Formats: sequence, C-alpha cells, structure tokens
Amino acid sequence: MCCMRNKLELDYALIKYNLRLSSYKFIFFGEKVKAIRKEVYTGIPIFDYGRCCKGETMSEEMKACCNCGGGCQIMEERKKLNKEEVLRYSDMEIFKGIEKENLNALLYCMKSYVRSYKKGELIHLEENHEKHVGVVLFGSIHMIKTDVWGRETLLTYMGEGEIFGETFGNSASEDEYLSFLSATKTEVLFLSFEKAIHVCKNQCGFHFRLIENLFDLISKKNIQLMEKIEVTSRGSLREKILAYLSLQAQKQKSKYIELSLSRTDMAQFLCTNRSAMTRELASLKDAGIIDFDRNTFILKTQREI
Repeated sequence: MCCMRNKLELDYALIKYNLRLSSYKFIFFGEKVKAIRKEVYTGIPIFDYGRCCKGETMSEEMKACCNCGGGCQIMEERKKLNKEEVLRYSDMEIFKGIEKENLNALLYCMKSYVRSYKKGELIHLEENHEKHVGVVLFGSIHMIKTDVWGRETLLTYMGEGEIFGETFGNSASEDEYLSFLSATKTEVLFLSFEKAIHVCKNQCGFHFRLIENLFDLISKKNIQLMEKIEVTSRGSLREKILAYLSLQAQKQKSKYIELSLSRTDMAQFLCTNRSAMTRELASLKDAGIIDFDRNTFILKTQREI
C-alpha cells in the first residue's frame, strides 16, 4: 500500500499546477477504491493525493485513479456545477453580469474551492503557498484585530455575498495580529487572488467583469470601514450607540431594525465593554429614545419621544 516518497513528490509536482489538494476520504474494498466527499467543493476538485483515510500513503492504483488528468468520473463530476450551484452563484454580486454558462470556466480558472466552518473557527486565506480571496456564501465572518495584550477589536464583519482577505492578497505574509473568524456556521468560496487580478492568455470577457465586480466590492468594504470610523469617533458611548443604530436604520431604510451582531460583538465593534453598553442601552430605553427586544430595535423620532 506504500509507494516511494520520491515518486509521490514527483507526482505532486506534476499535478500541482492543474489540480489542488482536497479533503476526500478514500476507502479500500479489496482491489477497488471508493472516494467519499467529506466537504462541499466547487471549481477545481481537491483530492488528498498523498494520504488515504487512515493517514497511510496511497498505492499506485489509487494515484492512477486520481492522477488521470481529468479522466476519472469523480473529477469530471466536480468540474461542473449543478443547477442549484449555478443559480446560487449567479445571484451573487461578485458574479454580476457573468453569464451562467461561463461560471464553470471562471471558477475552474480561479482555482476555486468551497469550505464550511463551524462557529468560532479560524479562517486561513493561504493554501499551498497561494493567497485567496474569500466570498461569504452564507453565514457571517468577523475581522478581528488583537493587540499585544490580547485584547480584541471587531474591525468589521462580512455577510452573505461580501468578500474578505482582498487587502492581503499582495502582502508577503499575513498580519499575525489580524484574523478572520466565523461568527456563525459559515460557508466560504475561495478564489485565487493571483488568478483573479491577472487575466489569463485567453482574455475572457467574463474575467474582466469579475475584476470590475471585485473593485466594486472593495469600494463597498472601504465605505464600511469609513462608517466604523464615523461611529467610533463619537465623543461618548451614548453617541456611539445612537450613531451605530442610525447607520443601521439608514441601511435597512426603516426605524424598525434587526441587528446581526450579538451584544458582545456590538460592544467590540463600538470599542467598549459589554456591561457599560448594556447600561447605556437600558438608559436610552428608559428615556424613550429607543426600544428593543433582543436584536430587534425601534428608533423613535422626536415627536414619538
């Protein structure tokens, strides 16, 4: 069941530019090999070419099944998005203006893959020494900055359809004090940063459109960070809370608003502690300026007060 290390390394070098390692289980039934997908992936199919499900080195038979240059049934199935995936991705802002029939080619070109995260999991943007941009398919991701004393600040948060990690695509290394955490159960589509910003030799029109969409999303991210500065620069905690709630009301175009942040996360975002914020919220409620039940808030006008 074991194979020579040098052959394995050679095989890896040969497939490195065409395929990407993935999380697939391989189970042996006598002479046959069966692959079971552990997680949902799209774009280039990802296989573990070096290890079987028990952590042992793959046999030549297994490698022959996988390293077929796209001939095996499993690989061909994962090269194509199913109808649900096509509909799901085509509605996302990053793929705006890109025809549905071109999504397969685009995601394949971007070396894309999808990963699922539980709440509180750390999300890495680098795989196989290559930087990636993340697109939130569902869930929420927090961008956290930690100081040298271990205190955390919530810089911003990303929801469905928003991107993250684009700022660090050209950096030599990731900021060790900056991290991305899944705030809820989350699924992320990863795109190669290098592939995304450089058009391939085919110069496909949909690739140019992807770059335009990326710039639009980056602009929106910059606006979010400016809004964060606007809120946290207020003089008092009460003013910070009201500025934040006012901003959410403007975005949701209603004085009845639903907040996506928990109380702890909201306190982090406002750069204060939860106890002080909770007291101030209660004070605002007693004054009749706001009303709330859990994450549902009502902002009252001067006439209503």
